Amino acid sequence: MKKKIVLIDLDLSISESILESEKVNIEYLITDADSAYSNKKIDDLKSSHKIKNVISREKFHEFTEQRATDLDYKSIEQFRESQLNSEYFQSRFSDDFSLKQYHYFNALSFWIDIFTNENICAIILEGRQHGANYDGLALDVAKAYKVPSFVFETYMVRHAEDATKSVRAVLDYGLKNRIPIDHSKLNLQKVDLKNYLFYYEKIDAETKKKRKSFKDILKLLLPSYLFIAIRMIVKIITNKKIVMHGLITSPAKVLQNIFYIIMIKRKYDSISVNLDTSKKYVVYALHFDPEASIMSRTVLNNQLLIIKQLSESLPDGWLLYVKEHPIQFKAFVPGHWFYLISFEKYRTINFYQEVLKFTNVRFLNGNVSSPEIIKSATAIASINGTIACEAITHNLPMILFGHESNPFGSCSDLFKIKSSKQCREALKIIESDFRPSYSDAAEIVNKELFELNINKKNDVKYLIDYMVCEYDKTNPFNS
Repeated sequence: MKKKIVLIDLDLSISESILESEKVNIEYLITDADSAYSNKKIDDLKSSHKIKNVISREKFHEFTEQRATDLDYKSIEQFRESQLNSEYFQSRFSDDFSLKQYHYFNALSFWIDIFTNENICAIILEGRQHGANYDGLALDVAKAYKVPSFVFETYMVRHAEDATKSVRAVLDYGLKNRIPIDHSKLNLQKVDLKNYLFYYEKIDAETKKKRKSFKDILKLLLPSYLFIAIRMIVKIITNKKIVMHGLITSPAKVLQNIFYIIMIKRKYDSISVNLDTSKKYVVYALHFDPEASIMSRTVLNNQLLIIKQLSESLPDGWLLYVKEHPIQFKAFVPGHWFYLISFEKYRTINFYQEVLKFTNVRFLNGNVSSPEIIKSATAIASINGTIACEAITHNLPMILFGHESNPFGSCSDLFKIKSSKQCREALKIIESDFRPSYSDAAEIVNKELFELNINKKNDVKYLIDYMVCEYDKTNPFNS
């Protein structure tokens, strides 16, 4: 008999391959079908995929609230951290506190029912987990009820001739380790890190190359925010609201944040400086806010506190350069406009002014490229960002504040920060001209990482069979 799994596959990049498995059956599929981001329909998927329970991510709240609720206070207390993550995620779309809690409790009841009564053998998430009701909460409940949980973590992306590809690893969510991969046996593509270094710059260059149509040229000539602004004005005129994940916001708020983001970028540009290579410096690469990389995957995700820790730990005469994320001010890009719903919560003038209180900290001009920064840096710091790969490749000291959520976090020469004391100790070692070798980085790449297509079918049936039917035999949750 096939083993039942819950699959969260928003862009349907692995579901079709799993359907070919003779060992695994998708009992529940959560996807972006029936949403503005997909041309797929739930009814069509039920028919073509022969899956009884196909749930739209956008309407997950409707699905769960239609079921009878069966919760006790013990369960509510047990998953209090999950509730905080859920509310944090939903805050990207609404300030309606009661509704956010209501959605969470309905989802909690649903997942407890699923993992206690339906003989689910595993849950698999394709992509980063956001701490949302449809992904992070599901993983947390599965872990609590000893159901093996796996995440196809996404790290870096690159453009190829035939597809957009990404670096992946499979995280055993319950055990918090990554599964060793036999690429040949599981028919998976190995990763060449050279293809992914400084990929934001490469993506920008690739995008500019493709701007050849009249429409693309027009977009270059007109303000980048114009199309989103027109879209919001039409919604206001037609009295239509924005509904995301069952939460309602006004298009007027998005319109307001269009001008807010322009103002904040001007503020950042006015306080940022060019790179001064005459002094020793450490670079802290700000993470994009709000995004999955730090929302619920790390213990410490307050970037102001991290900057303070680094500032207080720097040797005398050193500088800390803080560089804004390459896409922080690019919410006008198609597919990113919804960040404008809550942008004002994550980047404020007060945020920047707080950083400027530290006399040894400077904001770095956004035009300074990553290769230029790394060429002269004494060390790089991040929570779990992809800049870690670039620092390791160039044998630079790397300080990570969320090493568990980065595939290179287990490198022996990397500084894994879990306290202010460890941060101070790391900078003292770096001051003594420490030069890492990262001799085990290549082993991590060959052992744990593989490459998949984005928004395109992938052959993962052998990997899924291994994860669900072989690897889990060594999982203590099954003992």
